Amino acid sequence: MKLMNALDISKDQTGSDHLFSKLERDMEIDDIDGKKMPFMTIIAHAIRYLKEHLLRQLYDKNILEAVTADGIFWVLTVPAIWTDSAKQFTREAAKEAGIHDDQLMLAYEPEAAALYCRLLPIDRFESGGEHQELVLKTFERGKKFMVIDLGGGTVDVSVQETTDTGKMKFIYDVCGGRWGGTRVDEEFTQFLIKLVGADVFTEFKDESRSEYLELMRILEIKKKQIDYNSQNKIPVRMPTALFEILEEHTGCDISEIIVNSPFANSIFSLQDKISFDASLFRSFFRNSIQDIIFHLRSVLEDPVCKDLLGIVVVGGYADSRLIIASIKDTFPGKRIIVPIEAGLAVAKGAVLFGHDPDVICSRVCRYTYGDDICLPFNKDKHPFSNLTLINSERFCKNIFQNFFEKGEKVFLGQKRSFSSDYDFRDKRRADQREQPLTIKVYVSNRKNPVFIYDVGCRTLGEIIVVCKHNSKLWPKTFLCTIEMEIAGTEIQVTAIISSGEKAKAKFNFL
Repeated sequence: MKLMNALDISKDQTGSDHLFSKLERDMEIDDIDGKKMPFMTIIAHAIRYLKEHLLRQLYDKNILEAVTADGIFWVLTVPAIWTDSAKQFTREAAKEAGIHDDQLMLAYEPEAAALYCRLLPIDRFESGGEHQELVLKTFERGKKFMVIDLGGGTVDVSVQETTDTGKMKFIYDVCGGRWGGTRVDEEFTQFLIKLVGADVFTEFKDESRSEYLELMRILEIKKKQIDYNSQNKIPVRMPTALFEILEEHTGCDISEIIVNSPFANSIFSLQDKISFDASLFRSFFRNSIQDIIFHLRSVLEDPVCKDLLGIVVVGGYADSRLIIASIKDTFPGKRIIVPIEAGLAVAKGAVLFGHDPDVICSRVCRYTYGDDICLPFNKDKHPFSNLTLINSERFCKNIFQNFFEKGEKVFLGQKRSFSSDYDFRDKRRADQREQPLTIKVYVSNRKNPVFIYDVGCRTLGEIIVVCKHNSKLWPKTFLCTIEMEIAGTEIQVTAIISSGEKAKAKFNFL
């Protein structure tokens, strides 16, 4: 979630825009005790564990004995709503975990899931028998469909279309947010804090971690079992340590606490279990469901979704019967398609994507990307605060120059370029001939921002260009052309100077 929130620009239910903080390479993250560790180190450990687990499995089962870590191409899946900063952070963490850049590809989760689902036989969909014809038609060439990836932390919503050549293209800006299964965990935790008190729950969480984690695992199972209309009680086995700490603090057992709580009519205790009324347990899902429904409704109201054929629901949170029933009940005119083992759709689809990344031929820009330029000053158009002199001529600075526009369809291999003049003849700038060129890159959630400081704009990162000339010095005057290419889920950048010589260029979003 910390990766997702890095420089994300989104709208909440009030329609307000949010600009989150920039992700930094050396940022730290707190553990359960508040102890700080480098965030990238933690992510790298997780990736390294998965990598080494696979290699151990291959070795133990005598599969592909000759294969080493260097002989495997790795695909890391990320939410489609992740920013360029989060993707670069993930790539660098993978490098720290021993996966080289040329062995790694990032795949968007809803894209991977769609690739997997369109190859599944009918009987591998939970709704296959009921809507057999629909499942077949959903992925036909020329048909539009939605993919909802319900994860633990994030929910991704994307609208795709299968082209006449069998490839897939995005036809709507990917959206989503932190509305996944962990929101239910948070609501459940808040309930326990209201019931037993913050001090009791904090001590239990700190002193009995294995039991706390076991409670969360039990909750994960119960989340899948509760359904839309059931009136049955939901029994949840509670850790003994929680009850013991409660008695130490209050001198009361859990039954006495319940009787005197606001939940006296909704829960009761029996030995080591607390039984919940179904309505109370469903309330833990309320905020998550409301956010998901709110955003689905706004997407489905767009004209591009008018002839949408089916909605494919994947991800671990899709195992919740309550979530699926809520979506079906809210959108009765839409056909909901859920693959069996929905939680594995992304991982299996990622393998397909690794074999054929060109199958996704176009995507929709989430933001407007650009840099800042100077144009001749026009007193009728430009504020005097932006006036600057260059070689004694009046220019307006801080003008936003678009590379890619929000909502624009961009195609695999599509290129954009822009050029900048550099002049190091001035003695005050002579020492800069030895330094890399840095070109700031800005991002905006508006289609056509005018200035780099407009509402919704901020610095995304920079393009760094390093001189490859033997002298390691830039020419005294030259034109540098930056070329950006849509390459899979990331943008690649190259630089050419006016002599025709290529320079080494890279993005730095951290």
